[in-house]
Amino acid sequence: MKLVDRTISIAAPPSEVYALLTQAELLVEWMAPIASLDARPGGSLSWTHVNGDTVRGEFVELVPDRRVVFTYGWERADVGVPPGSTVVEIDLRPIAGGTELRLVHRGLEGPMADAHAGGWANYLTRLAVRAEGSDPGPDPLAEGRVPTRAELGLA
Repeated sequence: MKLVDRTISIAAPPSEVYALLTQAELLVEWMAPIASLDARPGGSLSWTHVNGDTVRGEFVELVPDRRVVFTYGWERADVGVPPGSTVVEIDLRPIAGGTELRLVHRGLEGPMADAHAGGWANYLTRLAVRAEGSDPGPDPLAEGRVPTRAELGLA
């Protein structure tokens, strides 16, 4: 197993970033056009990208303006990352001029972790642009599909 571990600085307060991570009406502005979030421990979460690929999981831990932890996986069985099978931890730390966000995604095999690292890089950039008050524009990954285990040589 391999970690996805990314840290970015965002010129917005932690409260703004936290809201963008926990409110469906805000998540759709940077992540995916369809989202459902029940932001409480044990509450379900899902989002569906333009291409129809859907992530499902549930919230594990929520510390307002500080931390969001949720389980994560894809509805598409051929991806081989079932709903709830991995864990995403997002920590928000106030820094001068905004927020340091650290995302750690646990439970992915090497090539699958690499594929998700690229996706997270894209979506964290879009999150930062939106948190800083701009429109992230069209999603460059909108037409891409999550690679399958077979495509990554894991089958």
